[in-house]
Amino acid sequence: MSKKSLPKTTKGLWFYGLSGSGKTFASSLVSSLIDHSFVIDGDMVRKFVSTDLTYSVADRNKQIGRIFGIGKIAIENRMFPIMSSVSMSNDLVLKCANEKIAVIQIKRSFEQLQKVRDLYREGKNVVGVDLPLADLKTPTLENDGTCSFELMLVDYVKSVTT
Repeated sequence: MSKKSLPKTTKGLWFYGLSGSGKTFASSLVSSLIDHSFVIDGDMVRKFVSTDLTYSVADRNKQIGRIFGIGKIAIENRMFPIMSSVSMSNDLVLKCANEKIAVIQIKRSFEQLQKVRDLYREGKNVVGVDLPLADLKTPTLENDGTCSFELMLVDYVKSVTT
């Protein structure tokens, strides 16, 4: 598939889900498909912007607010933000809808997650272990670790960006 110009309907995408679910892979793939895309990875925002935050629920909410703000700056600069985070809230889903940012949950079996992330055995304040992942009314893509996830992702992106 060749790169597409900026979509007219959807102004950005936000992937959320547990650590190791495939958000970074999804962001990279979508970035290769859409011109003027700008990846805003929650881990990178935490590393370079949110150095003052912990992994508490309150700080996770601040973090997603910052990611949203960076996404809005990207949109104002005619870029297509592709954001990702572990956490998501219903309030933020509504804000994203108002800004025409599609929010998608990426799920992966906990057994697969444990194989790719040590934090599920050792971590504290870990979403999916001792912190719940919000149960929101958003589209969900199931990552089974095969190329079917990639095909499903490409099909979904086509459906929301044309």
